[in-house]
Amino acid sequence: MRIVYGHENIDPPLTNVVMTVGTFDGVHLGHQAIIREVVRRAREVGGTAVVYSFYPPPWRVLGRMTNPFLVTTFQDKASLIASLGVDLLVTDAFTSDFQRLVAEAFVQDVLVSSFKPREVLIGYDFRFGQERRGNLELLGRELAKVDATARQVDAIEWDGEVVSSTRIRKAVVAGDVSAAARLMGRYHFMAGAIVRDRGRGRAMGFPTANLSPRTELTPGPGVYAVMLETDDGRWSGVANLGYRPTFAEQNFSVEAFLFDFEGDLYGRRARMYFVERIRGERKFESREALIEQIERDVAQVRSMMPFPALPA
Repeated sequence: MRIVYGHENIDPPLTNVVMTVGTFDGVHLGHQAIIREVVRRAREVGGTAVVYSFYPPPWRVLGRMTNPFLVTTFQDKASLIASLGVDLLVTDAFTSDFQRLVAEAFVQDVLVSSFKPREVLIGYDFRFGQERRGNLELLGRELAKVDATARQVDAIEWDGEVVSSTRIRKAVVAGDVSAAARLMGRYHFMAGAIVRDRGRGRAMGFPTANLSPRTELTPGPGVYAVMLETDDGRWSGVANLGYRPTFAEQNFSVEAFLFDFEGDLYGRRARMYFVERIRGERKFESREALIEQIERDVAQVRSMMPFPALPA
């Protein structure tokens, strides 16, 4: 997949484009349905499958979110979009100029001028342009001027509610990573570097890989069944997220004890996938009591293996 930063930098001109527009934070099941339909139609007509997105997203610039954390970084979002077979990802920074752009001008001066689309697919709740006045009807009317069409893809529901990035953020922050996984069709992950720590885990017989995540959306404090992935492989394990209250620490840490692993991961880039929350983080009366609980946590997570490749 090719990535272009700024719609004005598309070169050479695109032809026979089937595209979609949106933020696509998390690339959840609803997003996947739209993007897969874009790819399917592009292949059907021998065209180019295009995703046009924004970073930072409009809600961050406009300050509309009460939980303003991105589910995925731009790099991770791009990787997930590429895995769906998209040919071109175009990303723009949402600026005050975009905010002032009326809906008709957005269609004609941005979509039509730069992409020359044959078809534009949008999500059920997509709105655009000044005061969010643009909708499917307006988009279809403007595209008809250049013999192009607009189509809306129905929402995806799970457990009686629409799948959304907002639901995913709430679930992850609450530690309900299994619910978030079902909304995304994949396990929530955080990516970053493995860094050195104080070595307390090793001293207690549970050497840990300590992740310094670049991802914004962190599960709430607690103990989780996880998988850690590097270029060399993937290992299952049990992770603690939080402030290690038994040792009265102040900094939030992400550390995982990996099963059947020997070696050194310091400095390596890794992804930590969250399978299920085992329990909340709590303070223990002694180091020995903590060790006993870790042993129970490890036994519980081992009993859950092998983890399914996708959430049930």
